[in-house]
Amino acid sequence: MKLHRSVLAKSSTRAMPRDKTLPKEKQLKFWKIIKGDSVMVITGKDRGKIGDVTEVLRSTNKVYVRGMNLVHKSVPKSKETPHGKLQKEMPIHISNVSLVDPSTQMPTRVKVRRFRNPETDIIEMRRYSTSTGKIIPKNIDTSYQKDWKDGPMDSTPDVVNKTSFESVPGIPPFPSDVMREIANRYKKTY
Repeated sequence: MKLHRSVLAKSSTRAMPRDKTLPKEKQLKFWKIIKGDSVMVITGKDRGKIGDVTEVLRSTNKVYVRGMNLVHKSVPKSKETPHGKLQKEMPIHISNVSLVDPSTQMPTRVKVRRFRNPETDIIEMRRYSTSTGKIIPKNIDTSYQKDWKDGPMDSTPDVVNKTSFESVPGIPPFPSDVMREIANRYKKTY
């Protein structure tokens, strides 16, 4: 029986060992692979297989890929694991996976460049495939938004858009003693 990582996190460390974090100087600063990307495993027993990244561990430079690097763990027998065996995904080091170009479905290297949107003049960072030069879009996870429901404590759009404060030039927005505390917030006064 296969259990999800979230269930195993509540159990003992035999079933879900804690990952050791790397020192700051060994952690990657710029990540080109994010949650939801399609990647190909380039080394190991699952070499050549394509899967989606389900979780990114930035502290250990590893990623979880759906259905890849499966191992069997021996755990105590219980209702969830009557055979005492558990199949689970293990993390894969970031150097052992490569981002898949959506147009060719082949692994590719990635360049990150600035892009200025001509209509809005907003600068954003975009990922480009080095082999084809096409944009690799970021998959934004919106699955948590499916459960959103307006409740009795939510504000209506009219209240949110209403201006509640208008500043007057020359008059501070707070009393002078509060402004002094904000300006000297690290100064200790006894």
